[in-house]
Amino acid sequence: MAAVFLLAVFLHWATPVGPHPWHWVHLFAQKLFFIPILMAAAWFDAREVFLTVCAVTAVFLVHIVRDWAGFPMVQADQLAELTHVWVAGPAGWLFFRITRRSVRDLRRAHADTLRAMISSLELRERYTAGHSRRVAGYSSLIAAELRILDEALLGSIAVGALLHDVGKIGVSDAVLLKTGALDDAEWDLMRAHPERGAALVAGVPSLAGAAPVIASHHERFDGKGYPEGLAGSAIPLGARIVAVADVYDALTTARPYKRALGHEEALEFLRSNGGGKFDPEVVGAFSRLSAQVLKDMRSRPAP
Repeated sequence: MAAVFLLAVFLHWATPVGPHPWHWVHLFAQKLFFIPILMAAAWFDAREVFLTVCAVTAVFLVHIVRDWAGFPMVQADQLAELTHVWVAGPAGWLFFRITRRSVRDLRRAHADTLRAMISSLELRERYTAGHSRRVAGYSSLIAAELRILDEALLGSIAVGALLHDVGKIGVSDAVLLKTGALDDAEWDLMRAHPERGAALVAGVPSLAGAAPVIASHHERFDGKGYPEGLAGSAIPLGARIVAVADVYDALTTARPYKRALGHEEALEFLRSNGGGKFDPEVVGAFSRLSAQVLKDMRSRPAP
């Protein structure tokens, strides 16, 4: 913003006033002053917008007094131009303020919709209540430990972790809630949930980035997973992260058919399967997280 302002000042003062072939540059530079004002309106609050408008006004006034002395009609025209600046500043700030509020409301509604989708699944599979939220929390901690900074990747991990089991909506209660061993046909139905979930979100533009995470969260690092048998780095990083978070939560949560493991027991299982079922780098990052941080995340109430 400051660079644009200084460029406008330089061009405006470097080109002389009056009728000459380059006067259009002078007029063009004058219009450039609106850019830092709109940038301030988009990025900052009312105070910064006011200060930017004042800075532009000061440059205009110096220009009017210095370059148009003795030309009262031109000075009056230049002062009239200043009214545009004082209109553009507050109007731009109000416009961007309303836009930011609308975006926040849209994101909140989007998050509420995701939570509603997950709640509908967990109402069926009650013993996994909170599972998706916890997997999303663990995944975000792993991503932070891996120092992932890419916003798009972080977003796909967050949504993919939250919706990793959404494909189970298409699995019948007879299979999903069965407490005994599944037969081959039932396992085929269960193993189809990553692809079904990915297909479901792929049709929603705001969720489509999470589709690869959902589709591949049951792949194994050694290539023996499903649905495609991907191995190593061919598995999306987000899916490798969610795989570790998913299994850790399953191990440390009591189910009708098993007891909950303690943190150290679950961690030992992850480490012993690093390079086989799991990406060893992801397991290493998870291992560096303190048990207290994981406990705090697990006990955090649902938003």
